[in-house]
Amino acid sequence: MPGAHILVVEDNETIGRFVELELKHAGYAPQRVEDGHAALDAVAVAEPDLVVLDLMLPGLDGLDVARSLRSRWPRLPILMLTARAETHDVVSGFDAGADDYLRKPFEVAELLSRVRALLKRTERQPKPQTLSASGIDIDPEKRLARVGGEQIDLTAKEFDLLHFLVENAGRVIPRDEILSAVWGAQHATDSNVIEVFVCHLRNKIGDRDNRVIQTIRGVGYFFARG
Repeated sequence: MPGAHILVVEDNETIGRFVELELKHAGYAPQRVEDGHAALDAVAVAEPDLVVLDLMLPGLDGLDVARSLRSRWPRLPILMLTARAETHDVVSGFDAGADDYLRKPFEVAELLSRVRALLKRTERQPKPQTLSASGIDIDPEKRLARVGGEQIDLTAKEFDLLHFLVENAGRVIPRDEILSAVWGAQHATDSNVIEVFVCHLRNKIGDRDNRVIQTIRGVGYFFARG
């Protein structure tokens, strides 16, 4: 997606300028702001193709910015930059609405790889259609999920995971395939993230006996058709 408009939200002058220049050299059209409020204003004025968002920002932090962006622009790709490496920090970023994350310090090649992957994912999004399995209905266009006709409250990444599981209901899905499709192939080592989100989903869809989302030990997961 040459010439894509990418908003860089980074308060560190050195890192922000570095990211901005590398994106420009790669053929993109970057724009940089230094705080969360400026980021929201910039997206409202001219919706970018992708947002590179630092987690630690003055005033309005990256998590709050991601939540606001996701609620108003549900299809806007968000790549979060973070110096935090713990699983719960990564989960918090995904819960807030990030599509991917990149740990600091990072290499230029990895940054550009994540950017390309997110932009390609946006380009090839298929025409949404309603999906159903085990009494759960998924509306990809409105990003809504219903259990027995009742809408349930999901974070952006919880929705992505549930959507993928329902879409692949009736077959055993390997862990690596889930990581690649929902979190990006780069996160093959962050296996604990899947367990955390599966646990969240089981609670929210009322799968108390794990009959809907079944763990296949040593392989992955199986979502029952119902």
